[in-house]
Amino acid sequence: MNNNTLVFRITDQNDFSKLQSNTDVLNFIANLSGLEKGKHNLLIDKFIKFGEIVCANKGSFVIVSDIDFDETLNIVPTLQEAYDFIDMEEIERQLDI
Repeated sequence: MNNNTLVFRITDQNDFSKLQSNTDVLNFIANLSGLEKGKHNLLIDKFIKFGEIVCANKGSFVIVSDIDFDETLNIVPTLQEAYDFIDMEEIERQLDI
């Protein structure tokens, strides 16, 4: 696990509207495991915009969900796979791939 990754949980009671990418935290993992089914689709536009900002800052944005609700987002089923995904993207950035 690297030190510049933030994991945050999205539930029916909270969202990530005030979360911002910065130089201290480059990578973000959104854990949707507690989100009620059907609410995923309500967040797609916010996820896409947030992911674009993170990517522009040379970071990674991964969503942990057992529902694959959008093919343009990086969605994985487990938290470990999210960390692995970020590790792979960091290696690609270091190699300038």
